[in-house]
Amino acid sequence: MRRIIPLLLVLSLLFLSAAAPGARPSRLAAAQPVAPAEPPPPVHAGRGELALDGGPAEPGTHGAGDVPAGRALAAGDWYVGATPPNADPTKPVLVFVHGKGGSAAGWWSDTMYHGVNDMYAYAYNNGYRTAFVDLHPEGTMWTNGQLLSSLLNQITAHFGVSKVVIVAHSKGGVDANAASAHYGAAARIRRVVTLGTPHWGTPLADLAYSSWASWLAEIIGQRTDATYVMQTGYMDYFRSITDGLDPGVAYATVSGYKCGPLFTALWLGCVYISGEDDGVVPVWSAQKPGASHLSTGYWDHDEIRMGSRVWSTIAPQLTASGLTASPGARAAAGGPAAPGNLILRGGKANAEEHADAFPVERGVRAATFHVLASHPDLKAALAAPDGTLHPVKFVAPVPEGEVFAGAWLGAVEVEDPAAGEWQLVTSGPAGSAYLMIAALEGGVAAVLDLGDRLSVPGAARTVSVSLQGADVAESRASLTLTGRDGPVADGIGLSGGRGAHRAALSVPQQPGVYTVTVTVTGKLGDGWPFERTVVSSFAAFPRAD
Repeated sequence: MRRIIPLLLVLSLLFLSAAAPGARPSRLAAAQPVAPAEPPPPVHAGRGELALDGGPAEPGTHGAGDVPAGRALAAGDWYVGATPPNADPTKPVLVFVHGKGGSAAGWWSDTMYHGVNDMYAYAYNNGYRTAFVDLHPEGTMWTNGQLLSSLLNQITAHFGVSKVVIVAHSKGGVDANAASAHYGAAARIRRVVTLGTPHWGTPLADLAYSSWASWLAEIIGQRTDATYVMQTGYMDYFRSITDGLDPGVAYATVSGYKCGPLFTALWLGCVYISGEDDGVVPVWSAQKPGASHLSTGYWDHDEIRMGSRVWSTIAPQLTASGLTASPGARAAAGGPAAPGNLILRGGKANAEEHADAFPVERGVRAATFHVLASHPDLKAALAAPDGTLHPVKFVAPVPEGEVFAGAWLGAVEVEDPAAGEWQLVTSGPAGSAYLMIAALEGGVAAVLDLGDRLSVPGAARTVSVSLQGADVAESRASLTLTGRDGPVADGIGLSGGRGAHRAALSVPQQPGVYTVTVTVTGKLGDGWPFERTVVSSFAAFPRAD
């Protein structure tokens, strides 16, 4: 979780940075070449069909080829960019792969927050022939990997080449990895360059399947196949059955450490995710084992796919020969154990006002309350202990492609919040839902340790949580286990007290991914009550033969 910076300070820093940029964000200047000439638009070149035979089974998800109901998809379409006047036949054909919720047009049309994506223009002006694919926006890596492998047959035949270089954004990098390692595409891929790809998943996907967020995620249609497989537990499983299967393909990765625009969904992601991240993907997750990590730059998840941001970083890799690899970003599955300073609330709303109470302890220096709503007419306000109301204004929906796409986002920031009982007061249309993420600076920090994220169905595993940063006099912890279809176990008590808790958990027999939500409550040495919530996930699948 990023440090919470008061709004006025943020605006002051932005103003000052224009005159005297800091040392680290100055990388951005090196990653913004002069804008190239605009090329002719790509043209539709063909459509691939998804073969349903071959490749591995798709464990714990919908069947291969399933499409979310009610969505008109162009999955299987592919496009060819204009041939540049300076086309260099010695340069590889570049195939661009979009991420979750995206499309081929995302490489030459508007981004969410940063204007037109000029990646296609940079490739064109540098003499590259290009192709762009449409995969299932909310499909798994299994569905999309199989489809991409089929499309690469058509693309290589069209250009008369044996291999291509793939440039992939976000989940598109995982789809490309699946195509190469599991569906025979390795013979047609020279190199894969991934931009902000969650090779180890994203904690935001874990949150979507948590007990607090499930109502909202279900109503806005974001408990999708893509979200499910982007959970950190599932991606640990994917890594365990994928790494090393395509040794002839070189991988290179790029990650970002910039929050998105103030109080947007990417800003919320930075608040929620521990450590450095681009608003969706942690830096540690964007680095793939066996890949060459090119750069961690001052980019958010939206702009990391833009040519003006990253072309100078990735260009040398596009024509590189041979395999250059590093041991990978993580020595152990699960990512770094990082403290959490969060309080979560969520559920259904109705016409009558409902108040969710929660404590804020003494010692908290600032608090940001993000509220996600399924309907723009939902009303929400934070009530301080003295009765002061802080209304939440929902100004815009979360854009397509993000984990909570379709939800309306509002935020309230409070400096030096009063200690005592706070309330989230909500009301809204029947059938609406909400999720509050309160991020506190200072006070208690909770650290959840799941150990190995891979389990065998029916086995036992240990879950522990510890508290840091404050003098804890007493504490209690309870755990909720959620599967794909809802709660599996609720109110599991963790033994221990005074900041250290532990529980032996029986892994369900049904294979799949299980989300762990641990809520810790208690009192500090000065008597003030506190609460923290931490969320993560683990996978339960039979061991591979």
